Amino acid sequence: MLFNRNCNCEEIRQHVHPVEGFTQLAGDRCELHKHCFNCVTGKAIPCGCSHVHEVDFATDIVDCHCHRICGRTGPAIPIGFGNHIHLIEGFTTCNDGHRHCVNVATGIEEPIRC
Repeated sequence: MLFNRNCNCEEIRQHVHPVEGFTQLAGDRCELHKHCFNCVTGKAIPCGCSHVHEVDFATDIVDCHCHRICGRTGPAIPIGFGNHIHLIEGFTTCNDGHRHCVNVATGIEEPIRC
């Protein structure tokens, strides 16, 4: 679903990232809607010269349904001052006859150390 790359082991500092945002609009023409989410990634997983994070969370409930977002983030993207973000791109699960596109970045604040 989301990024899923073959990764090589390396030593990394354990941390997680906050993730919040909205899905893109989807649904029947008369019922277009989007969902929001607010969660935390899994711990860092070594991946070549970088690392990724597992994501597995549910959106909020709209019109009696929600969606899951699961997979892996993209590799770390440096943003300066020793901090980094990760992209999460893909689709939610298909529920209530539709799915939503997801394209967000993890929080830009310092990662949460584990």
